[in-house]
Amino acid sequence: MNQPSSPQAFPPHGIQGSKLGQRVFLAFLALVACFYAVLVGYHAYALNQPKQVPFAREMGFMEECRQICMKYGLLTTGHVENDARAYLDKVGAKTLSAGLSELLQDKLFTPVPTMEHPLLNKPAPEFSLLDVDNQTQSLSALRGKGPAIVVFYYGYGCSHCVAQLFGLNDDLRYFQELGVPIMAISTDAQEHTAEKYKEYGKFNFPVLSDPDNQVAGLYHTFFPATPDKGEDQLHGTFLVSAEGQVVWANTGHQPFIDNKSLLFQIAEMTGFKPAADSTTQQAKVDDPAAH
Repeated sequence: MNQPSSPQAFPPHGIQGSKLGQRVFLAFLALVACFYAVLVGYHAYALNQPKQVPFAREMGFMEECRQICMKYGLLTTGHVENDARAYLDKVGAKTLSAGLSELLQDKLFTPVPTMEHPLLNKPAPEFSLLDVDNQTQSLSALRGKGPAIVVFYYGYGCSHCVAQLFGLNDDLRYFQELGVPIMAISTDAQEHTAEKYKEYGKFNFPVLSDPDNQVAGLYHTFFPATPDKGEDQLHGTFLVSAEGQVVWANTGHQPFIDNKSLLFQIAEMTGFKPAADSTTQQAKVDDPAAH
């Protein structure tokens, strides 16, 4: 007769379950340990990374452009000149039409004063940059020939940002009459500007390429990114004397479009005296007491 198996031949089911539970528990502890190790490693990595900044600051000056367009209700159409002129119209910029002497005799006009700026009354940083024809243009070449205007703009990538150049080109004859050259600077490559010239026409003053914003940095219109904020860029308009000193400055996220103020500043700086307009001259002829 077959004898029943010894009770010690197989471990009781309770013992088997206990060992399985221990294995599951140990596996769980291992997973928890791995999770915490990953978490600690992530925090250690994050502490060594630059602080995240809000979206607007990460976008920097291009976000500023978008906000300005929204402020004036401007919609991008893809036609740079039309969009630029729409901006000029929205901000009240008007093409000058009177003679230079008549403009400068406007007693009711108050020109915009200079802003405080680190370069004010100091030597303007020198630069030598390529124009659209790959010719080198330098500020030092203008030294001693009279005042000059240096403009920093964002380039054709922002239609309202290039608006100042359209406005300056419209009023260029006044600056030429005062003998004041204009130089405009952006990061646009010469080839890119040349392509835009074919589409919209050229500006009748040098437009220079500062691809790495090195010159813009010298003029405090470009600020590279830091751990606390993204990079930023400003429009800048500088009036430089014949001796090479910055005598007037305006910077900001919107371009300076008040050309009449620039003309007044130049006339004051150079001692230009507007001739009496034709109305005044005729009054002297008709009035014997005026002789």
